[in-house]
Amino acid sequence: MEDRELTDEQRSILRQCLWDLTLTPEAFLAILEGRLVQKWPDQAFCMARLLESVNWFDIIEVIEPERLCSFWSESAKKKVRFKPLKDGMDFACRVLQ
Repeated sequence: MEDRELTDEQRSILRQCLWDLTLTPEAFLAILEGRLVQKWPDQAFCMARLLESVNWFDIIEVIEPERLCSFWSESAKKKVRFKPLKDGMDFACRVLQ
């Protein structure tokens, strides 16, 4: 997996997740995609933050739904605070399999 160039729109979408973090949109995406590994924030936190901060239709402007499902782990599920979001991701990933 290599770095990819984000459009201004994609950067703007990811900035919605970064209100209290000192990350760039590119670094946030790299953590989410597993290209950058660090203790905090980790991939599970970034996945939860993305789902809780950004509308689904905006998310898929940045990450394909099938790829998003590949990041949907048990540790990410534990960090998502809202049951409807968990259920929605579970459903989307079942449908996309």
